[in-house]
Amino acid sequence: MKTLRLGCWWLLTSVQLLISTQLFAGGLPGGGAELRQLLTNLNALNTSFHQTVYSSDGLAMQQTSGQLLAARPGKVRWQAEPPMEQLVVSDGDTLWIYDPDLEQVTIKPFNQDLSKTPAILFIGDLDTLEQSYEIYIEKGDTVAFTLIPLTTDSLYEKVALSFKGETPIAMVLWDSLGQKTAINFSKTQLNEPIDPVLFSFEPPEGVDILRDE
Repeated sequence: MKTLRLGCWWLLTSVQLLISTQLFAGGLPGGGAELRQLLTNLNALNTSFHQTVYSSDGLAMQQTSGQLLAARPGKVRWQAEPPMEQLVVSDGDTLWIYDPDLEQVTIKPFNQDLSKTPAILFIGDLDTLEQSYEIYIEKGDTVAFTLIPLTTDSLYEKVALSFKGETPIAMVLWDSLGQKTAINFSKTQLNEPIDPVLFSFEPPEGVDILRDE
């Protein structure tokens, strides 16, 4: 970063950069501590979801509904209903992706890199939260956080996460192609026991198994 000369030019440039960043991010900087507190208190999540994928010009391309279960550390079960049926399961070490229509299961190590996998916000180690994202906060009837990855190899350019009280109600992700994925949560239960068997998966007989090591 170049050092700018002190004076009015430095002040105006700094203000303009700050405003443009806030408009892009949404909210004011410095929301890391509040987001960390909300996520730290969230040890288990059981919620219905409705997901819509938008093209870069704002057209809805795909809609999916289903159930999300998540528990720390590293456990997740994402079950999408037909016609976009899919099951994604992780026990914290292994990730299974089951596509019934394709009769195919992909098995790979579960990536717990916070900057690359936004779901880790619900189930992962939060020690590197501020090292992975620049975090902005906007308060109103709900509290909205915008997270901008600090690494260049992130899958997403921006992630937004909204809470009503301590309950997550929405997550929005923007990718490098300009597409937006909006996920709304409903009928949410926090910190209720979840059967551990739901975070493991045995591929059905006869399906193709692909291993990605």
